[in-house]
Amino acid sequence: MPRVSVLLPSYNAASYVDAAIESVQRQTFGDWELVAVDDASTDATASRLDAHASSRIHVHRNAQNLGMTGNWNRCLSLASGELVLKLDADDALKPTALERLVSAFEGDVAAAGIRTLSCDESLDPFDGIPGDDLMMRNGIDPYRDTTLPGDRWYGIAANGGQLWASSAFMVRRDLLTRLGGWDERFGCASDTEMMWRVMEQGTPIAHRGTVGNLYRIRPGSVSDVYRAQGWLTWEAVVGNLLSLSRVRTKRPLSRSLRMHYVRLWKQWHDAPSRPLPEAICGKLEDVMARIPPPPKLDVAMTRLRDGVSAA
Repeated sequence: MPRVSVLLPSYNAASYVDAAIESVQRQTFGDWELVAVDDASTDATASRLDAHASSRIHVHRNAQNLGMTGNWNRCLSLASGELVLKLDADDALKPTALERLVSAFEGDVAAAGIRTLSCDESLDPFDGIPGDDLMMRNGIDPYRDTTLPGDRWYGIAANGGQLWASSAFMVRRDLLTRLGGWDERFGCASDTEMMWRVMEQGTPIAHRGTVGNLYRIRPGSVSDVYRAQGWLTWEAVVGNLLSLSRVRTKRPLSRSLRMHYVRLWKQWHDAPSRPLPEAICGKLEDVMARIPPPPKLDVAMTRLRDGVSAA
């Protein structure tokens, strides 16, 4: 059993998978396996993966397309490592990423995130990610190593933020499996929703202040389409409500999070139209049908606060 399983779900990524795999091969931490699954690509992705197959690089191909989140779970089901890190096929890791992340798993630490740089198509960095700014606004230095209870991280992220990029978050495999992996009712917001579920457990989560992940921003990618069409916004609204509805059954929410719940509920129900494809809308409607409305007292409190602020 390797210490780390790097999951590499791939779909029509023939131009990028070599760089992703090579970034894993260059890691200073050596106890890893790579689980690469081609999701019935129509380009040369499968052959590019096959070219790297070895005793520690396990290549699989789905007989039919499972979709992005479905393929993430397929990778998870094939992993054997104690810790898992999903690496998007068009991203790359810095050489010390696995070493830095694994070193964070002391005691009962459940997960660890590492800093990310946004990059162009050539993987040249040009910016950080909003998670850095979110930490700073909440008194946490993103450039320093920090380990905090999951509740503390949750109090920051549950207002709609994502602290770490999808390819920069390592989790104990048994925990992620027990939590059900990634929720396939979500697309690009499924990584954020998964992180909220991990934080909800309350167990410590570590942050590593060095850069470990290079996030390639490219036109036409799945995340680019979801952002451009506004689909990610609505997925995030529903995912955030789902998480808050779970937490409120276990412990009282802070006043700010109760008001956030009300505003999200209103945003979903009061929107005259949502530019969502039928398949996405159907899944989100199914989730919303199981989420209870906010208490009337919270609605009244939010209206009063918002009215005072507007005045």
